[in-house]
Amino acid sequence: MTKHKRLKDENGNDLPQPPKRARTAYLVFCDKHRAQIMRDVHPEPDAKFTREEMQQVTTRLAERWKNVAPDELAACKAEADRLKDEYEAAKVAFGPGLMRRSNKSKKNKRARIIVEGVGEKPKRARTAYLIFCDRYRNLIMKEVHSDPTTKFTREEMQQVTTRLADMWKNVHTEVLAECKAEAEECKRVYQEQKDKYVPPVYASAKGGKKGKKGKGRDDGKPKRPRTAYLIFAEDERARLKKLHPDMDFTDTSRWVSREWKELPDNKRNAYMRTAEKEQDKHRMAKASWEAKNTITPAMNMGGMGGVHPGVGGMQVQHGHGMDVGGVPMVSA
Repeated sequence: MTKHKRLKDENGNDLPQPPKRARTAYLVFCDKHRAQIMRDVHPEPDAKFTREEMQQVTTRLAERWKNVAPDELAACKAEADRLKDEYEAAKVAFGPGLMRRSNKSKKNKRARIIVEGVGEKPKRARTAYLIFCDRYRNLIMKEVHSDPTTKFTREEMQQVTTRLADMWKNVHTEVLAECKAEAEECKRVYQEQKDKYVPPVYASAKGGKKGKKGKGRDDGKPKRPRTAYLIFAEDERARLKKLHPDMDFTDTSRWVSREWKELPDNKRNAYMRTAEKEQDKHRMAKASWEAKNTITPAMNMGGMGGVHPGVGGMQVQHGHGMDVGGVPMVSA
């Protein structure tokens, strides 16, 4: 088991360690039955488990969980709720500043806090669409996936998302007004918490990873032209933002993709012609930029390590103790 590095302050003294995350009902169930299943799979107590045997243990635990008795399921959930309450109480006692520092250290071990923050960082306010989804998600999930003891598949979660988006398109005016009013209240509370919150100040990490090559560079090189689909997507997103301002990015992307597939040929051809014009402009701009920025061979020689044709078509290389044909020559 990997041992976590202890948090230290600027003087090198140990700081209190953050509480461990609470166990879920499934993990409580696994803790209860794992030892017995491990003995069944691997009876020899002194020998090490193989990867295949550990896989068997995990598989058997998952199968038992699918067929768990209602009484045991309720007991595991009750234990999980108790552990969660203990975790939340310990997190409050630990302090928001140290919790943020702990999370920051997991992402960047070299992070060091200079000025402690004030208050807890507020979560972003829920939009009207997200509030609507919170209301009806559980109902749709039960209709799509009736077995509460098994996990949702990717296709089933996709069905839930799609049905929520379809319901939002035809939402009743009263429900829409309620969701918008609740969203405004969430926004007001978020703004109040944001005004009171002061984020901590971290010291810049030394020797951090370098960014991607050319990132943030402004050398005048023309950007790649947009495709016909990207031009259409920008227009469609702007239109959807006015009609459905609370629609999230995923649903918007799905909508744009579907509309593009069903777009009539005459409209599609118009976007393709626009894309071709942008490509022609890009070729001219790129050629002009390359003519100004490309380094010629003569500029690259500079008298050191340059190569130029020599006697009889052979090459002569200067600057590294080499002469005709790459044969080493003794300097006078």
